[in-house]
Amino acid sequence: MKNFVEISDAELEVMKMLWEQKGGIKQSQLLALFEAGGKKWKRQTLNTFLLRLEAKGMVKRDNGIVETTCTYEEYRYTQMKAAVDCLYDGQLNDFVAAFTRKNVITKKEKAELIQILENS
Repeated sequence: MKNFVEISDAELEVMKMLWEQKGGIKQSQLLALFEAGGKKWKRQTLNTFLLRLEAKGMVKRDNGIVETTCTYEEYRYTQMKAAVDCLYDGQLNDFVAAFTRKNVITKKEKAELIQILENS
Protein backbone atom coordinates (compact mmCIF):
# COMPACT_ATOMS: atom_id res chain seq x y z
CA MET A 1 0.00 0.00 0.00
CA LYS A 2 1.62 3.19 -1.13
CA ASN A 3 -1.16 5.74 -1.40
CA PHE A 4 -3.83 7.19 0.86
CA VAL A 5 -7.05 5.19 0.73
CA GLU A 6 -10.26 6.61 2.12
CA ILE A 7 -12.33 3.98 3.88
CA SER A 8 -15.50 4.21 5.95
CA ASP A 9 -15.68 3.46 9.66
CA ALA A 10 -17.36 0.11 8.94
CA GLU A 11 -14.68 -0.78 6.39
CA LEU A 12 -12.01 0.11 8.94
CA GLU A 13 -13.75 -2.17 11.43
CA VAL A 14 -13.52 -5.02 8.91
CA MET A 15 -9.87 -4.23 8.26
CA LYS A 16 -9.04 -4.21 11.97
CA MET A 17 -10.66 -7.61 12.39
CA LEU A 18 -8.66 -8.92 9.43
CA TRP A 19 -5.41 -7.46 10.79
CA GLU A 20 -6.05 -9.21 14.11
CA GLN A 21 -6.20 -12.56 12.28
CA LYS A 22 -2.58 -12.28 11.06
CA GLY A 23 -3.32 -14.06 7.81
CA GLY A 24 -6.13 -15.18 5.56
CA ILE A 25 -9.53 -16.15 6.90
CA LYS A 26 -12.69 -17.57 5.36
CA GLN A 27 -15.42 -15.02 4.87
CA SER A 28 -17.81 -17.20 6.89
CA GLN A 29 -15.34 -17.26 9.79
CA LEU A 30 -14.98 -13.50 9.59
CA LEU A 31 -18.75 -13.11 9.77
CA ALA A 32 -18.83 -15.44 12.79
CA LEU A 33 -16.21 -13.29 14.54
CA PHE A 34 -18.35 -10.20 14.04
CA GLU A 35 -21.43 -12.05 15.27
CA ALA A 36 -19.53 -13.19 18.37
CA GLY A 37 -18.61 -9.55 18.98
CA GLY A 38 -22.24 -8.44 18.82
CA LYS A 39 -22.40 -7.32 15.18
CA LYS A 40 -25.52 -8.63 13.51
CA TRP A 41 -24.40 -8.14 9.93
CA LYS A 42 -25.85 -10.28 7.22
CA ARG A 43 -23.54 -12.15 4.89
CA GLN A 44 -24.36 -9.71 2.08
CA THR A 45 -23.48 -6.71 4.27
CA LEU A 46 -20.02 -8.10 4.98
CA ASN A 47 -19.65 -9.04 1.32
CA THR A 48 -20.46 -5.44 0.32
CA PHE A 49 -17.74 -4.10 2.63
CA LEU A 50 -15.27 -6.65 1.29
CA LEU A 51 -16.12 -5.76 -2.33
CA ARG A 52 -15.47 -2.09 -1.58
CA LEU A 53 -12.20 -2.87 0.21
CA GLU A 54 -11.13 -5.12 -2.65
CA ALA A 55 -11.87 -2.34 -5.17
CA LYS A 56 -9.71 0.01 -3.06
CA GLY A 57 -6.87 -2.52 -3.03
CA MET A 58 -7.07 -3.12 0.72
CA VAL A 59 -7.99 -6.82 0.60
CA LYS A 60 -7.73 -9.71 -1.78
CA ARG A 61 -9.98 -12.73 -1.95
CA ASP A 62 -9.14 -16.11 -3.34
CA ASN A 63 -11.27 -19.25 -3.05
CA GLY A 64 -13.29 -17.81 -0.17
CA ILE A 65 -10.20 -16.70 1.77
CA VAL A 66 -9.90 -12.99 2.59
CA GLU A 67 -6.62 -11.33 3.50
CA THR A 68 -5.27 -7.82 3.73
CA THR A 69 -2.82 -6.39 1.23
CA CYS A 70 -1.06 -4.22 3.81
CA THR A 71 -0.27 -4.24 7.49
CA TYR A 72 -1.98 -1.99 10.01
CA GLU A 73 1.29 -0.07 10.39
CA GLU A 74 1.52 0.51 6.62
CA TYR A 75 -2.08 1.73 6.56
CA ARG A 76 -1.54 4.10 9.49
CA TYR A 77 1.63 5.46 7.87
CA THR A 78 -0.10 6.26 4.58
CA GLN A 79 -2.99 7.94 6.43
CA MET A 80 -0.60 10.01 8.56
CA LYS A 81 1.59 10.91 5.57
CA ALA A 82 -1.44 12.03 3.58
CA ALA A 83 -2.64 14.21 6.46
CA VAL A 84 0.78 15.81 6.94
CA ASP A 85 1.16 16.34 3.19
CA CYS A 86 -2.31 17.85 2.83
CA LEU A 87 -2.60 19.90 5.99
CA TYR A 88 1.04 20.86 6.63
CA ASP A 89 2.51 20.85 3.10
CA GLY A 90 4.56 17.78 4.02
CA GLN A 91 6.31 19.60 6.86
CA LEU A 92 6.47 17.17 9.76
CA ASN A 93 7.92 19.84 12.05
CA ASP A 94 4.84 22.02 11.45
CA PHE A 95 2.59 19.08 12.30
CA VAL A 96 4.46 18.31 15.52
CA ALA A 97 4.45 21.98 16.50
CA ALA A 98 0.71 22.26 15.92
CA PHE A 99 0.03 19.03 17.78
CA THR A 100 2.10 19.91 20.82
CA ARG A 101 0.63 23.42 21.02
CA LYS A 102 -2.89 21.97 21.30
CA ASN A 103 -2.14 18.80 23.28
CA VAL A 104 -0.34 18.38 26.55
CA ILE A 105 2.40 15.79 26.25
CA THR A 106 3.97 14.21 29.28
CA LYS A 107 7.67 14.32 30.06
CA LYS A 108 7.81 10.62 29.22
CA GLU A 109 6.20 11.18 25.81
CA LYS A 110 8.57 14.07 25.14
CA ALA A 111 11.58 11.89 26.03
CA GLU A 112 10.26 9.12 23.75
CA LEU A 113 9.82 11.58 20.88
CA ILE A 114 13.35 12.88 21.34
CA GLN A 115 14.66 9.31 21.38
CA ILE A 116 12.78 8.50 18.18
CA LEU A 117 14.16 11.58 16.45
CA GLU A 118 17.69 10.87 17.61
CA ASN A 119 17.49 7.29 16.30
CA SER A 120 16.10 8.19 12.87
